[in-house]
Amino acid sequence: MNKYEIRAETVLNKKEEYLKSREKKIQRTASIVAAAACAGAVIAVAVMFKSLFQPINVLPVEPTHSIDVTVDMTVAMGYNGKTVFIDKESKNYGSYMTCYVNDNNEENVNNESNRFGVIDKDGNIVVPPIYGKARAVDADSFIVERWNKGQCESALVDKEGNVIYDYFAGYLIAADYREEIYVLIVDTFDGNDLLIDTNGNKLLDMEFDDLFWAQTTGWDGYSSGEIIKGIVNDKYYLINYKGEIVNVFGEEPTVKDSLGEGFDLIASYQRKKGLLFGVRNENSEVIVPCQYPTLYFTGDRFVCRDGDEQGLGPDDIVVIYDTQGNVVCEGGKFSLITIDYGADTGIGVDFNESEWDYEGSFNLGGNWVIDKNGNKLSDEYDRIDKNSDGTYTAYYDRQSKTHLLDSNGNIIE
Repeated sequence: MNKYEIRAETVLNKKEEYLKSREKKIQRTASIVAAAACAGAVIAVAVMFKSLFQPINVLPVEPTHSIDVTVDMTVAMGYNGKTVFIDKESKNYGSYMTCYVNDNNEENVNNESNRFGVIDKDGNIVVPPIYGKARAVDADSFIVERWNKGQCESALVDKEGNVIYDYFAGYLIAADYREEIYVLIVDTFDGNDLLIDTNGNKLLDMEFDDLFWAQTTGWDGYSSGEIIKGIVNDKYYLINYKGEIVNVFGEEPTVKDSLGEGFDLIASYQRKKGLLFGVRNENSEVIVPCQYPTLYFTGDRFVCRDGDEQGLGPDDIVVIYDTQGNVVCEGGKFSLITIDYGADTGIGVDFNESEWDYEGSFNLGGNWVIDKNGNKLSDEYDRIDKNSDGTYTAYYDRQSKTHLLDSNGNIIE
């Protein structure tokens, strides 16, 4: 995960801190009660090129309960004479862990002969390592995969190995592995996708042309409960973790959420571009056209990205509108802009001016400190990170040197 992704997960907390400090200031000066906090979203940064972006538009969310893992990375016990190793990358429910064996007794999760299973925190095998993939989705339900005639088949099994959702050609996908998330996507190869719970029960009496994950951290106009996006019959469905439909959108823009400050987030669905966002004011006038896959509110600016719904790329452009609907930063200057809620400055990135550091997972070059109208305040740097005190750390000479910049992009040291 790169620095911008980490900031994207925490920027909503920064907004809440800003609103609390503003409320205290208003109370001290005996002014009016603070305005309601807005529910605006923030930009999520995935990777620079679309070809690198996975088709699930969400970052992993850490479990909300504690995990007590006491198993060594190599399990002392074996399975059928093979050493059992831990898959350190796969996410599982609770303290379960994916394990694997292979013909070479090699600790290599990419070994082509690997067979996968699941162990508990004490090292007991609960799903034998005989599958193409395996992971826990609740206390007694496990996704397993096998290969049949060159095609992946998935199923849901219990601890006794009983099949509770039968094998099908495709994948079973879990949103994440928190205790309160129990909805799974049945992602079939024939395009008839379903939603089931972790007991294998169908949740909605409908099939979708496509089902995939929405944002879970408030990015891109999605609320925290809207974790699933479904498309069928030219309609765009947003579904919560219980499998309940919370919103349906068509071609005509409709109000999705209140942004606060007298503004509403509007949304519409276009088959070729997905769900698009715009803004209308308290007089129901559209001040930001409903044409952007990504839109977030900074308190007095709307930052909008035009490009594909999933992933960021060098051809993306970002436009900034003020609260009167005027364009204050034309598209084409930046591929990405991040401005914290209530801040007067942020970071602008032009991917066309940068190179990609695959090992470090960030771009080099094409980074500036900018004001909220998109004006460049600093020199160009290889990379810029925002610090908690509002200053910036700017990297240059291909990461070997740094400058500390003030909030306006001036060099402090």
